[in-house]
Parts: sequence; structure tokens; C-alpha cells
Amino acid sequence: MFDFSLGGFDFRTAYSDCTVDGKTVKLDFAAAGLPGKWECRNEFGIWELEVVKSAAAVEISSRLRPAGKFESITMRQLVLPQLQCRHLVISGVKMGRCQAWEMPVAPAADFTSYYTCAISNDSGTLLITHPLEQSQYAYVTGTAERDGITDLALTGFAGFYHGETVEFTPVKLSFGDGFELLNEYASEQKYVKRDFSAPPEPGWNSWDYYRWTVTEKEVLKNAEFIARDPVLSKHVKRIIIDDGWQYCYGEWEANPLFPNGMKYLAGEISKLGFTPGLWLAPGIIEPHCRIAQLEYDMLGQSVGGQPALVYQCMKRYGFVLDPTVAKSREFLREVFDKCCNWGYKYFKLDFIERVMDAPRFADQSVPRSKIIAKLMEPIVESVAQRAEIMGCNYPFMTGNEFVSYARTGSDIHSDWLNVKNNAINSAFRYWMNKRLWINDPDFALCRGVDTTAFPDKLQPSLVYVNADQPYEALYSQTFSSTTLSEQQILLSLVLMTGGAVNLSDDLTLLNETGLDLARKVVSAESGHAAVPLDLFTSANPAFYLQKLARGGRLLVINWGETEKEFTLPAHILPQLPDAATDFWTGKNSAVTPQLTLAPHHCRLWQW
Repeated sequence: MFDFSLGGFDFRTAYSDCTVDGKTVKLDFAAAGLPGKWECRNEFGIWELEVVKSAAAVEISSRLRPAGKFESITMRQLVLPQLQCRHLVISGVKMGRCQAWEMPVAPAADFTSYYTCAISNDSGTLLITHPLEQSQYAYVTGTAERDGITDLALTGFAGFYHGETVEFTPVKLSFGDGFELLNEYASEQKYVKRDFSAPPEPGWNSWDYYRWTVTEKEVLKNAEFIARDPVLSKHVKRIIIDDGWQYCYGEWEANPLFPNGMKYLAGEISKLGFTPGLWLAPGIIEPHCRIAQLEYDMLGQSVGGQPALVYQCMKRYGFVLDPTVAKSREFLREVFDKCCNWGYKYFKLDFIERVMDAPRFADQSVPRSKIIAKLMEPIVESVAQRAEIMGCNYPFMTGNEFVSYARTGSDIHSDWLNVKNNAINSAFRYWMNKRLWINDPDFALCRGVDTTAFPDKLQPSLVYVNADQPYEALYSQTFSSTTLSEQQILLSLVLMTGGAVNLSDDLTLLNETGLDLARKVVSAESGHAAVPLDLFTSANPAFYLQKLARGGRLLVINWGETEKEFTLPAHILPQLPDAATDFWTGKNSAVTPQLTLAPHHCRLWQW
């Protein structure tokens, strides 16, 4: 059945199994009469598997014709006990959650990868892919350790789905050049064609500096500052009020920190020449929201069928809307019609994927991979032709029909480890930008120890301190510890995405160095998404090559703790000019095959 090898990766010891309502059994497939088709009959029904092989790829599809109604069905279509490799890159189901390892890995690390999983050896890359548009949840799991991966499993999952047949999402294994395979994968996906010829409009967002302390006064203070600045005013087009303006999640009305209401604020922002934007978490319902108190049928359910408090973030808890209920969808239409009438033309929608934390929904004929589409449809219908939508915590399997922007990076902070760990997220998703949507790497932060004289006051991690816990300095930290060179790396990576650029500082507190960073990043040309040249060989890519309309950019980063000499990849040398401008200093210099960088420094050439 799995009698194949791809680029030195041997799958002949692979097998299949299933877990149905907690019971796991091996699937003993027998030939089903036609080449590549296999069948297994057991107490759960008839399992079908099809394996289609070509010279450089194998495609596997499967289904279950169930013998009854089951609450949870998992099929591991292919399980490989051992696979040797030298590099692994995984992707999360939504923003963030990408990770890369160079072998050997110690200690061992369990992983789950969605959509794309890249496993490389000395000959090339094995790319395991599930389509973005999925019939059921699908993912790759395994454990990275020593010189490879143990228990590599290609898995399909259906939970609380009572359809006649479970069509598991197909999976494809391809071997070759990793970048060519990613581009091929991208071209195979179903998505709405959009016009990305206009560059993304830079903006300012209240969240990273103000968080839940945001006020009407502070929003207008920053908007007025931008409007007065000769550079920022030419390039910053949006002012976005993030979380903190509302009474609570589920009751989308202004709280007392916005005394004149949200319609007034949208009008004032518009008068200053900006597009007003607003944050909402449309699927989250906090316990003191009236829906949670009175409209129980609108809420996602527990395994036992009761409304379930499944949402949790920074010690805030909530129920989730059940979008399979007509009343929930009408509620969403009314909320977004109201916000558009207030004057908001851009919506940042957050915690979208968290709706899936509910085990059950009222209409059990809706596959789990289609639940988020049910949530988004009434929103998009309500704002059609009136506003743009950015999906945050947005599961990519929902497709690009509902969003113009999608967060690809994790939450960013002006903290070195955060910057370093976040880089792989945009790197592995570069192929999405200006193809599916505009990638949003999170904020272009400019404040740090060298760029402001006023350290942050907020200590957001204090919510994790329990009564019986000894003192932990980690929880009392603020997120403004980066040096100037580290800030330049953060902002360089934002530019390399070719995507959204959103400032999120109290701009009035930045010194001239900090304002210079802000002005440069918002006025920079938006290029194509940069190719991370060492994506399939490094734990964190150090080389990025970006195309501009009439030139390009090359970014080199020293992620290490000591000075390091870098040699540029030989295959890109013919594409580089003899000399280029250092983006951050404005000085011209020769582009040489070798360069030396101090720790936590970068070189960003532009030509």
C-alpha cells in the first residue's frame, strides 16, 4: 500500500490506524480491485484509501462510510515510525505557531503542523501538504528528536459530525526544491482572485502600547500627532482602535473611556484625513454579556450539550457564538451594520479560530472545517463594499473569500527573544502575501531603550501571578527592552513581508531616533514578499531577498550572541548590484559576498 520512496525518504514501513470515540484500532487494508485503491471493514464502517503515485509525488485520499453515529473520528492515513532528516519546518493552523529545527533536536519536541510541513535531507525537501480548503481538519504530527522524526502521522479528524460519509482531507507528499514546491502548492489552491496592485496602506493601532487602557483622548492625541508630522501624515492612512473600547466581548458599545461614543470618534478621525478602523472579537461572548445570560441557544456547547466557557486569554474567559444558529448570524449582521454606520471602514477581527474550541455546535451536519465560514459569512454580507476586513487568529483553511488581510505572525513585542522567535512565522508563509491576502506580521514597533526616554508602565504578564507563587521577575516585565539594532531587525522583517505596516506606539513619547524609524518604515516601498533563502536549512533564516518594482532589498541578520562573518548564498550573487544603500543609515556601500555583523545586528541593503 505504501510501497514507495521519495528523495531518499522510505515509506515502506508505514501503516494506517483510526481512533473512534476513544477506541484505537489498526486499519488492515486490502486491495479493492482497482490500482491504488484499498478498503478496510471493521465495527466502525467501511474505510477507503486511495494512493496515487507519480515520479516526485504521492497523493492520498480517504473516507469513512460509518456504521453508526460517532462523536469523534480520527484517521491517521499514514503513520511512519521513523524518518531520518536534517531539517524540519512546521506551520500552525492560524497566525504564529511556525517553528523550525536543525537536527539533532534535544530535548525531543512533539509537533503538529497544518497545511505545509517541510522535511529536508541533503538531497532536497519533502513537502507534506493539505489543501487550504478542507473538508475536515487535517494535520501532520510527530516528534523531532536526535537525527529525525519518530511517529510521523498524516491525520484527518472529524468531531461531532453526523454526515452520511466522512470525506477526509486529501494529503500530498512531494519531493524536490522546497521553494519550487511551495510555489507549486500555492498555485494549486482555490482562492478568490484579488487585486493587490495598490500597495498596503500603513496605519496606527492602539493595542501594543495602550492595551486595555486605551481612551478616546489618547487615540485622538496620536492621530493629531501623525497629522502634524510632515512624513507620517503623507503615509499613515488608518487609525485603528483595538481591544478596550467596548463594554465587553459580545456587547459592542463604547465604555466610559470613550465618553462621546464610537460614531463621534470615527468622525474625528475622518476629519483628520484618516480611515477609521475598529477591533472586534465577533465570536467571543463574555459571561456578563446579556447573550450569555439570556440567549443560551446562541452559544457553542460542551461535549454534554450545554453552553461551554471554552475561551480563555490572559485570564479573560468567555463562551463562543454558535454560527450554525440563525439567530447568531443575524446578531453579527446587526453588529457590523451598526459599526459601518458609525463610520468605520476597516475591521480587525480577532480570536476567530477560538470559536472552534467548542466541541459541539447545534447543526452537526456542518463539518468543523466549515464552522468559521458560517461565522464570517454574515459579517462579510453586512460590510460588503463598505469596509475591509483583517483576520486575526484566523484559520487559513477558511480561505481568502472573507478577508483582505490576515495575521501571519504571532503577537510581537519590543523584546529580543520575541522578535527572534517570531521571525519564522512570516518566513514560512511568504508565499501567501499578495496572492491570498496581504500578510500582517503584526506591529511595526519603534519604542525601545534607545528610542524613548519613557519606559512602558504596563506589565501585562501580571495576570499569570497566582496567590501562592514566589516572585518571578518574568511576570513583572514590560515589553520595551530592545536596543536600536534589535528594533531595526524587527522593522526590517516587517518590510520583508511586503505586507501590512502598522505602528503601535505612543508616538508622542518617541525621541528623534524612534521617530526616524517610524518615518522610514511607513514611507518605504512595499515590495513582494521576501524569499527567506535559508528557510530549509536554518532554525531561523538569516538571509532574505526581496523584489521591488525597480530594484530590491537584501537583509542579513545575525541572530547569534557573538560577532559572525556571513557569506552570501552563491546563487543570488548575479542578482545583486555592485553597491547599494544601507536602508537604516542611508549610506552607500559595496555589496560584497562576505560581511561581518555584530550580535543582534542586521544589514538591510536597498537598490
